[in-house]
Amino acid sequence: MDIDRLADILHEATTELRKGEVLEGTPELVEQVKRGDEELTAGGVLEVYAMPHVDEAPEGLELVDVEFIVIGVRKAIAEQRKAELVELLKTYPNPRDLSGGPSYITVGGALGSQDLALQLFALGKVLGLWDVITSATMGMTGCQARQMAGMGFVMITGFNATQQKDPRDER
Repeated sequence: MDIDRLADILHEATTELRKGEVLEGTPELVEQVKRGDEELTAGGVLEVYAMPHVDEAPEGLELVDVEFIVIGVRKAIAEQRKAELVELLKTYPNPRDLSGGPSYITVGGALGSQDLALQLFALGKVLGLWDVITSATMGMTGCQARQMAGMGFVMITGFNATQQKDPRDER
């Protein structure tokens, strides 16, 4: 699979948008970073979402919530790239994994990036290649939803390469 070409398509057709603050995590650690402390003594987790907020999304994006972030998809560009994307997906390292409805962790391992996996999930959803299943689609919210997502509960319904039509056949 040409992951570089896939990454080019994803970067052209999608944009990552944060849902919350730029800095999230253990409150003491977040506060130390906000203050600009040279030495971070608080333990815990610090997540940095260095991307625009979803409320700042440009017009015309189709938004797909993938729990951690929202992916904005430029549908016109996505449609232009669909045939190439499908051809790339047909060369996925283990097609059985992709057809079985994998998590972003599994796809991220194959692509070398969980960010690319989330972008791919959103792009495929907008293009009708699959649906995205998250803890929110199962009715979970808040900490429970985030915890489930962290364990891999952001997945797709599956991709079947043999069911994909070549757009040139529709001429």
